[in-house]
Amino acid sequence: MIFESENSHLKEFPFQLLTVARGDADAKTPVFERFDYEVCTMEYIEHGQGFLEINGFSCTPGPDSIYILSRHSSHRYSPDRENPWKKLFFVADGELMDYLFRIYGLTETYYVPECPHLKEFFLEMFQLPVNTDEGNRRAALVFHNLLSELSLCVRKLPRRTRPELEHLKQVLDSSVNSSFQLADYARGTPWSEAHLIRLFRAEFEQTPYEYLMSRKIEQAKKLLLYSSFSVKEIAEHLSFSNQYYFSNYFKARCGISPKKFRGESYRRVEKHGIPDTVENDL
Repeated sequence: MIFESENSHLKEFPFQLLTVARGDADAKTPVFERFDYEVCTMEYIEHGQGFLEINGFSCTPGPDSIYILSRHSSHRYSPDRENPWKKLFFVADGELMDYLFRIYGLTETYYVPECPHLKEFFLEMFQLPVNTDEGNRRAALVFHNLLSELSLCVRKLPRRTRPELEHLKQVLDSSVNSSFQLADYARGTPWSEAHLIRLFRAEFEQTPYEYLMSRKIEQAKKLLLYSSFSVKEIAEHLSFSNQYYFSNYFKARCGISPKKFRGESYRRVEKHGIPDTVENDL
């Protein structure tokens, strides 16, 4: 059931309610894909679930959740084939819409789970005439209230690392004693090497390479202090190309050579003992 108006020329008011609809998907519903989307769609899932990928973010929205197909986004979404979603949604446009997204800090919010109390705003939209002066003005108020409540829900959500970045971080953690090539890793994902670097830096304030090398240096310090491995053996154990590269890199990062670090650390241990936190790490 879709309500649309032929009066698409009405642009006086800076908010337009273009469409309100109920979408009941099934196993044959195709995948929808758009690039540089011109308007904005907000969808509330009543039942079922599906898949959404938008601007590099992906999720599997389920019941009582909202997802947003924002202006200028590139996105792809589809229902779960075994449990297809049933949704309420509306399409909006206008400068006021963009302004409200900005002031509520929701310009990069694409998915908000577990917000059943927000369904009422979608039902209110169903009561309004689409793309008429009266409907647009009343819809703007409903939209304003919806974003106000949505922003409260977003603030209460625990901050979570994006799944693709958490997986990459876990792979890096497991590569401390081996070699790792981000280009090879990226070929097994939907993202480019450059895109993964940008996302990882934004999340962890360092590149994947910098993160991995910092972990290798941490492990090198422990091996220098608490093992009998030679500098050459430690370099091999941590998959450095040779002991000279390892020694130069260690000195550049730590301001001291591995050999001097080991000697000074021995003297500190003899004087103060092994810290409990380090003993627990070994």
